[in-house]
Amino acid sequence: MTDDNGFEFQLDPEQIEDSLREIGERARRLVEDHRYSKVRLTRKGKPLLPDIPLGAFVAGEAASFWLAGPLRLLLVNLGLGTLIKVELVNESDEKVAEGQQAFMDGEVEEAEALYRDALRMKPSNPAAMFALAVVLRITGRLDEARALLLEAAAAEGHPDAEKASALLDKIGRGQPQITD
Repeated sequence: MTDDNGFEFQLDPEQIEDSLREIGERARRLVEDHRYSKVRLTRKGKPLLPDIPLGAFVAGEAASFWLAGPLRLLLVNLGLGTLIKVELVNESDEKVAEGQQAFMDGEVEEAEALYRDALRMKPSNPAAMFALAVVLRITGRLDEARALLLEAAAAEGHPDAEKASALLDKIGRGQPQITD
């Protein structure tokens, strides 16, 4: 089973090339999903700094670990870890929120563009899939909406997966028709 934070795999010694190819593909998808991720440091719900790109944060953590060693890791985890919250924020989620606001304001085309941007940034974002499917449904593009809803419904454990499944039940789970 896979999730947003990693994946499990079985390495089959008899099919090592296929196993390594699968690991590489999964790692590429994970990197692609987090290309637009940032780290937000907060204390008591308030941001301490502007959001930091994930790559810069990881590089800084690696450098400080190398310079200060395990003692720093122990001190930070025991002391500051209870005071500072580290959040992983994806710009895709921000685009979904902007799209929801545009949708609420009646700007359906703008909302659709924002949801598509969110999916470009993180193709596996169930919230963006569901929101775009809703827009597609109300604009009469049911086949495209159904395809997105099927994909969003497959994201087990995500709140929008349940909503997608319920909407699929309403509009029918028929296979999307491909037209030439």
